[in-house]
Amino acid sequence: MYNDRNNGRRRGFFGSLIVAGLGLLALIGLFAMALSVLNPYIDPQHFVWTSFFGLAFWEILIFNLLVFFALLVMRSRVVWITVLALLVSIPGFMKSYSFGKKTADMGDFRVMTYNVHNFHHVDEKTSSEDFAQAVIEKVIDQNPDVLCCQEFASYQKGVTRPKCIEQFAKSAGFQHVYYNLKRNYGGNVVFSKYPLTKVDEESGFGKENTYGIMVKVDAGEKGTFYVANLHLLSYTITDDEINVLMESTKSQENLEEIGKSVFRKLKFAFERRSAELKEVLETMPHVDGPVIMCGDFNDAPLSFTYQQMQNAGFSDSFVKVGQGIKPTYGGRLPLLRIDYMWVNDDVTPVKYRRLRFKASDHYPVILDFNVK
Repeated sequence: MYNDRNNGRRRGFFGSLIVAGLGLLALIGLFAMALSVLNPYIDPQHFVWTSFFGLAFWEILIFNLLVFFALLVMRSRVVWITVLALLVSIPGFMKSYSFGKKTADMGDFRVMTYNVHNFHHVDEKTSSEDFAQAVIEKVIDQNPDVLCCQEFASYQKGVTRPKCIEQFAKSAGFQHVYYNLKRNYGGNVVFSKYPLTKVDEESGFGKENTYGIMVKVDAGEKGTFYVANLHLLSYTITDDEINVLMESTKSQENLEEIGKSVFRKLKFAFERRSAELKEVLETMPHVDGPVIMCGDFNDAPLSFTYQQMQNAGFSDSFVKVGQGIKPTYGGRLPLLRIDYMWVNDDVTPVKYRRLRFKASDHYPVILDFNVK
């Protein structure tokens, strides 16, 4: 065991001052990690402040690791604080990292979800039509039975969204399509190789709320299953705002203004998504059979949104059969996994993949699975 008194004599004044500073940082790291891990159990509509810590789980974990190694180098007993922080992080780590093994097994079905970002390419150079063609080629290559798109917009000048959906389906090899004809605000579209049936008219997704659609997929003798395609409220933070926050050359006044704008957007989104998902789950029609709820949830694993899905009896297929971290957001903010494949107990996940397809500010996610 380290003896801080003897080590303090050897370190001298400045060494002791460094250890004291590291000890303070260790306490801050422990406090931040505790708030991050507790966040899934706190409704942001009642208390929003912990949501910021849940979003920053990986950054907080890395911070604690750096302080841990610094204290090891200084041979200080204060290192126990960071050890405690790392132990506290375990529940969050188990939601954010998957220890699944590589497998060549293929399930009976394959579902793919992809937020196509209104066909606005992240390079800001590729045309919407070329972007759509690249997506079609990727879909053909991956050959999903069902494709769930969010933010599906018209990608040809002078051509309506319904017509583009029709063209996309034909080019990608899908015989069946469902989307909300009247209120397709979020651009949620389900493409399928099997017949699709809209769910109950009188409840839940049957009412076609603005942030999700739900269909029954009938694959005949292979089986049937339900697919819900969701898109919860985005943070709506722009690349320009992120750039300002990351560049120290900007004026302090501009930095403060942008910082306040980002803070307000984050706060509003945390609270709004909580309400959106509550409504989705409370009004969801009762269906007897396999259910997959996929799409862009815009929330990290250490969030109240994630916990609501678990409380409703759904499992995160990434945790079951994924590998590593696999962030699904492809923008300037790193390590964010905000697109999901949630499944109920009647679905057996076989293989989860995140495709490194750089076009949208999201990456496509694919799940191979069997139904019971």
